[in-house]
Amino acid sequence: EDPQVRFLMDNLPESSIANARERAAASRIHPYFTKEQSIQYNFITYLLWDYAERTVGKNIVDNLSEPLEGNPPCVSLNGREISQDLANSALEFLSIKEGVPEFNKINSIMELGAGYGRTAYVFLRLCPHLRYVIVDIPPALYISERYLSSQFPDRKIFPFRPFTDFSQVSEEFSRSQIAFLMPSQLQLLPAKTTDIFLAIDCLHEMQPRQIKHYFETFDRLSEYFYLKCWKQTQIPYDNISLTQEDYPFLPHWEKLFLRDCRVQTTYFEALFHLGREQGPDRRVKSSSEPQ
Repeated sequence: EDPQVRFLMDNLPESSIANARERAAASRIHPYFTKEQSIQYNFITYLLWDYAERTVGKNIVDNLSEPLEGNPPCVSLNGREISQDLANSALEFLSIKEGVPEFNKINSIMELGAGYGRTAYVFLRLCPHLRYVIVDIPPALYISERYLSSQFPDRKIFPFRPFTDFSQVSEEFSRSQIAFLMPSQLQLLPAKTTDIFLAIDCLHEMQPRQIKHYFETFDRLSEYFYLKCWKQTQIPYDNISLTQEDYPFLPHWEKLFLRDCRVQTTYFEALFHLGREQGPDRRVKSSSEPQ
């Protein structure tokens, strides 16, 4: 009865569902999972991967395989490892690629709250020319730095380090292909440092004043902004409820889309082109309808 499973079973042919069931039962049992949990997890993973192949394109997802570092719960398909994280990141990649005009001209991405680096991994695999900057707090920043540095040993890495003036690191930062920053360091960066800023599954964990601060930061640093959040969420201990309508989109932002997510239908995703501020201080009206 999970909404993700319902979506997948409603949007895939019966043959795909039958194949996923057969593969799930024959696939591995995962550490810390019971046999029943493993079969259920495998079933959803095969369904999700099938949907990603059909939606993103087999020619794209065939370029992806799940690294074994970190012992992820993955399954085998046609000789390579796949996972739910990999499929979800591919769907996010598609949304951004289709939504940003002239995506082939995009050269740099920043991501807030990137976790271990799943979305960064997919973008860097599919678009090797990209410069990717991770912005996060410990211990996640350390985990993503270790993970992405090991997966892309040939890329120039700007590891996290303290600095109080961007001029101290600007030359090394500009030469890097993957960089790691703390959120407090964003204020030291020059305007329009990146082409796209991503915030996936992180803003709904914050207080409204923090979200407002980050929206103003995105506006200063980037040309485009993509977010993916719960439609409704409750922040523990602070007794704060957030809905899709509560996000303070700036009035001069051009909305390219704001819609329900595919598969994860309890989430919404949105993409904005960030222009110069115009008119009075008012929020962009939101809608859950696909556009």
